[in-house]
Amino acid sequence: MTPSDQQQLKAYLEGAAEIIYRNTDPTELKTFESIEKALRQKILEEVGPELGSFFFQKHQELKPEKPEQ
Repeated sequence: MTPSDQQQLKAYLEGAAEIIYRNTDPTELKTFESIEKALRQKILEEVGPELGSFFFQKHQELKPEKPEQ
């Protein structure tokens, strides 16, 4: 990854972290353990599926179509 891409990714992740933080119940932010659990849950519910969908879509775009026989 280029330094420019690393910088851009960091900025996007900070933005995503801000959104996730705003949408997390403050009671889940009291200890390191509760923060970790809340963040893992958000990643599983929100972030992972979105990334997976993006990668799957890109894969479909790159996959050569099989000619019909």
